[in-house]
Amino acid sequence: MSPLALDGFSDPVPLVRRKQLAPKRPGVYVISCGECTPHIGTSKTIQSRIYTLASLGNHRGSAEVLCAAHCTGEPPMVRWIETVGVSEAREIERQLKADGELPQPRTRFDGCVNGNRLRAALVEAAGPASWEAGYIAALFEVGEQLRRLLVPRFLPVWEQVGWPPGPWQAT
Repeated sequence: MSPLALDGFSDPVPLVRRKQLAPKRPGVYVISCGECTPHIGTSKTIQSRIYTLASLGNHRGSAEVLCAAHCTGEPPMVRWIETVGVSEAREIERQLKADGELPQPRTRFDGCVNGNRLRAALVEAAGPASWEAGYIAALFEVGEQLRRLLVPRFLPVWEQVGWPPGPWQAT
């Protein structure tokens, strides 16, 4: 994605679970982790959608963002632009995604599609035949509620793989 494509967007700020500066208005948001853009989305309320992503809740972009943070070692940053309504936001999103499916650049980050690279590392660390491995694989397959992996039962797995930088580290 060219830097010119983000003219008019806010400056990048860290993705956080609390006190997100994003507006409670319609718009487009772009998540980046270093050189990777794992997610671009729209919402009637940018702030609540970004919060859902930061908390690894019901957001289909969670796996890609978490994986991109893992693969790049860079925390997720978010930028946004307010729009008059959702239809305008969807048009901007379409233009931003004109370079192809995310994550981008695809040639370097295709392993982050659906969080596949991170899922494989977590399953391997858990032991492929373990209950934990099955649970991890199922959550990534669904692509939502990944915060369920941030509980004490999975701490040994995360310690082996390493915590991706981002708002989930303080969990």
